[in-house]
Amino acid sequence: MKKILVLLMFFAVLTLSACEYLFDANETPKMYSESEIRGFIDEALDQRDSENLLNLTEEELNDFIETLLISTTLTEQEIIHLVESYLPNDLTRGELIDIIEGLLPEDRYNTVYDLEDFENVVTSMLEDVGKSVVYVQTTSGSGSGVIYKRNDNTYYVVTNHHVLREELEKSSESQQNVSVYYERNGLLNVIETSDTRIIGGDATTDIAVFRFTSLNQTFPTLNFGDSSTIKPGQFVYAVGNPLGFQYYGTVTQGVISGTTRYYNPLNDAFNAVVIQHDAPMSPGNSGGALVNLNGEVIGINFAKIVDSVASNIGFAIPSNTVQRIVNILEEHGSISRPFLGISADVYFNTCNVEFGVCVNVIAGGAAANAGLQNGDVIIGLKLEDSSEFIEILNFHDLREAILNLQVGDRVIIQYTRNGTTFESSPTELDVHPDDQ
Repeated sequence: MKKILVLLMFFAVLTLSACEYLFDANETPKMYSESEIRGFIDEALDQRDSENLLNLTEEELNDFIETLLISTTLTEQEIIHLVESYLPNDLTRGELIDIIEGLLPEDRYNTVYDLEDFENVVTSMLEDVGKSVVYVQTTSGSGSGVIYKRNDNTYYVVTNHHVLREELEKSSESQQNVSVYYERNGLLNVIETSDTRIIGGDATTDIAVFRFTSLNQTFPTLNFGDSSTIKPGQFVYAVGNPLGFQYYGTVTQGVISGTTRYYNPLNDAFNAVVIQHDAPMSPGNSGGALVNLNGEVIGINFAKIVDSVASNIGFAIPSNTVQRIVNILEEHGSISRPFLGISADVYFNTCNVEFGVCVNVIAGGAAANAGLQNGDVIIGLKLEDSSEFIEILNFHDLREAILNLQVGDRVIIQYTRNGTTFESSPTELDVHPDDQ
């Protein structure tokens, strides 16, 4: 008990002294040996003799600890370990102060929030984002697009498949009609070029890519964020062009409402995991950016629920999905998805397990060829030559893991059957039936 009291007193003395020491940057700091440090502790105890600190009861000691700026969740041995591990034989006084302050809980310090500065950072960020969000017009309608890549004078734009659907369905590229508008200083401008070409689209994820050439005007590009790290409650901003030219460049604010949603507002072809958020959107926002506080694109807005009993339920395609699709479209112009050959319930745990995906196995598919059976629970997946499995906690994890692979990849499946864990033999991923 005495040892811990001595250590606590040492913390207290240095803490109370931390704001009093100012060192000249040109002064050579004095070094303190271990014996001198022990002298500081003895001196502190001598100064507190009148309080008879060495005879405190257990209850009084607990009260004493709570009056110090030390976390009461630490055990005596943990505090002893912290002090002993952080006190080498020779330390400058400044180093001692830094060590003690680093060990103190955050409520030891006063934090000042400057809302005006925060607001300035956000508005500046959104001003930059707006320069990379364009207005997209076709013969059948309009929407928004996000410039994500530049190659000399050629710019690449991601938007929704449904924005360009009719143009994508035209038999000849020369019949496609896509106009691109941008705003500068409150004025709308059209990009005068005949070199606007649709690269490709994917109805399943509602993503499409086109490019345009601009000789007289340069545009910044936006970076994609990692949508796998977003959390409910995170601030987001929707930037787009609702209801056409009149409301060009509208910014709305909201929060992430859900990170894993399954919603099909368009047609049976759409089949992707989406982000739910409550930033207000209207027709024309389709293809626009959903950005975080860093100005990174974490989603491409594409739909909202329109219902008399619902409000502010909007959806965006996650940036990780967007990046995967645009890369494939740039390289191939179309999508061929890998297929594991299983089906599963998207929402419910049907095998009474804490994690994993309870599967039904499709005859002749990759999973069946690997030896899986109905009722097996997939908990991991990896490429044949990879050292570690990707952890599979739910259907969303499995879907993303498969979609990040390629047709023809050989994978090993980790699964459980009747409580026992197995690893399958390598099996080759097929082409998804919808893409054949």
